[in-house]
Amino acid sequence: MAANAPTATRPGSRNTIAAPVIVDFFLSGLGFYCVVPVLPTIIGILTRNPDPLLTGTALFTFTFAYKGGSLFCANTLQRLPVRTTTAGGLVIAGAGFLLLHGMTHPVGILACLVLAGLGVSANNISARVLVALTQAEPTARNTAFAYIQVAINVAAAVGPLAANLLLGDHPRVLLPVIAGIFLLTASLMFVLVPRDLRPADSATRKPRGLRVVADMVRDPRVRTVSLLTLVGSVMYGQFFSAFAIHITHVTDSPTVRGAYYTMNAVIIVAGQVLVTRLTNRALGRGHTPGIILCVGIAVFGVSFLLLALPGPSIALTFLAVGVFATAEMVFSPMVSTAYAQLGGDRPMVEVFNFRQVNATLGESLGGFAGGALFTTLFQHRLGPAYWAGAALIGLATAAATAAFHRREGRPAITTLPGAGKEA
Repeated sequence: MAANAPTATRPGSRNTIAAPVIVDFFLSGLGFYCVVPVLPTIIGILTRNPDPLLTGTALFTFTFAYKGGSLFCANTLQRLPVRTTTAGGLVIAGAGFLLLHGMTHPVGILACLVLAGLGVSANNISARVLVALTQAEPTARNTAFAYIQVAINVAAAVGPLAANLLLGDHPRVLLPVIAGIFLLTASLMFVLVPRDLRPADSATRKPRGLRVVADMVRDPRVRTVSLLTLVGSVMYGQFFSAFAIHITHVTDSPTVRGAYYTMNAVIIVAGQVLVTRLTNRALGRGHTPGIILCVGIAVFGVSFLLLALPGPSIALTFLAVGVFATAEMVFSPMVSTAYAQLGGDRPMVEVFNFRQVNATLGESLGGFAGGALFTTLFQHRLGPAYWAGAALIGLATAAATAAFHRREGRPAITTLPGAGKEA
């Protein structure tokens, strides 16, 4: 790291930095999960004439913007202070949702969603960069990312309920409330984040934008973590696609269907700290982030095998959700930890853009497969075959990756020389 990089190990810095990041992800996550589950309904209210094509285009546009928007402003995120980019991203997101409140034309709706998604993307990247810059040890980073995971899941449990209550009683109030949440979070982050911390201070060059895709193919270390992230994200994407369709055939009760998603969030909130202690212990014993990612992917596979059993029941599906939540607790924080280990001469903005590219591609492919392929197979009574095939892909990837690197005598993802001494 450069000599003028901020000191990550000064007394009290861990708690000082972790607190605002957790606040950021909880409050911005609350705003985000207030809008995502009801976005189709919001668009119908705005246009007063629901159009399936516009709804689908709007969902695609917003997803692309909030997942991949940071790729198009990587140099800006690299140059500016982290306080500016975190708070600025939140302001942009809030402005997008506030402007959306008054839009009726499809072009205006799409433009507002692009603006809001770009702000969400910039904030998410900047907050993760803040953790990577200020937490030197892999275990400290993993702990911070795990707490972020808890904050996001608390928001994911509360947000949809709050959104539906507001949408039912005061539909025109929802978007201004969401905008207010983002603007409040921006104010807090501007006050709480150190003003002199810049990603450029710890980098030797500018971040690449879309050219990061070439590095994901050429660089063996990046290629490995990218493959694991891609496969894991495809499997994670099933929870909002194939699984959502699956449970409609398990029960007709809207309450039970909703309970599956609530249970997932509650398990993560309750169990993330314990799982993080276990994964930190594994890191301390010399296991690499890559091996732990393989474990998470394998557990995803086990949850799918439960869904592949004949005669799906409500109880068995709840068990599968519990196993899925366990996999998510292992996999999601460790993805960020693994990418943070790939720093070296790479700017942290670029490192986390790797994460965005693979997560976006993986979740998109997972959503498409779950929505199109699972539906087709289910119509031919081959739903269990889909879950078995998805499980096999995950288990085979995890086993092959771990076995290959053991055979080669090197870990799946190495810790860079001096990575524990970043300053």
